[in-house]
Amino acid sequence: MKHKYILVLLIVITSLFAFRLPVKNTLSFKTSTGHIIKVFKGQFFYDNRIVFKTKYDDDILYESKSNRLVEDHGAVFLFIAINGSPNLDRLNAFLITPTKVTLVADAILSPIKDYDHDGYLEFGGRDLTEVYTNPDSMYYIPTAYYKIRDGKIRPDDILTRNEDLKLNGIYLPPNKQFDKDGYCCKVIPRPKKKLK
Repeated sequence: MKHKYILVLLIVITSLFAFRLPVKNTLSFKTSTGHIIKVFKGQFFYDNRIVFKTKYDDDILYESKSNRLVEDHGAVFLFIAINGSPNLDRLNAFLITPTKVTLVADAILSPIKDYDHDGYLEFGGRDLTEVYTNPDSMYYIPTAYYKIRDGKIRPDDILTRNEDLKLNGIYLPPNKQFDKDGYCCKVIPRPKKKLK
C-alpha cells in the first residue's frame, strides 16, 4: 500500500514539472487593448480563435528575438522570423485583425528600428552577395527597406536608395535590376569607390 502512495506522488510531481516546462513552437503577445495574439504550430490565433495557418510550420523561427508585435495608429503588426535557407532568413510582417491575417511585407531578417532617424520604425536589408568571377564587375544586389507609418507598412524608397549607394556604390531602380533574361540581378562594372 505504501508503494502505491509513492507511485501516485511521483506521478503528481512529474505532471507538475511537465506543466511548468515552456511549450516549444509557441509565441504569445498581448495588444495594448488586451487581446492575445498567439502563434502555435503555424496557426495564428486571435483571442483563442484561429485566423490564419501558415503553409510550412517548420519555416517559423520560434526562438528568434525578432518575433514581435508592433502597434501603430490602431494597426497591429506581427513580425515573424522565417527560415530563408539557403539564403538569409526572412522577416514577415502581418497585419492582424480579429478575423484576418494579411502578409504586408517580406523582408530580410533585421532589427526593427529607426535606421535613418526620421522618427519611424524601419526594417529590411539585402540578401547574400554572390561574388562575380571578374574582379572588375559585380552582381548588383539590391536592398529593400520598409517603413511603419500612419498604421501602414510601405516601401521606404529613400532609405533603400541610400543603403544601395552605401553597399553597392550605385543605385539601380527596380525596373533596371534584372539581367536580359529577367533574373536578379544584373552584372555591373564595379564602382571605383568599391575597389579596396
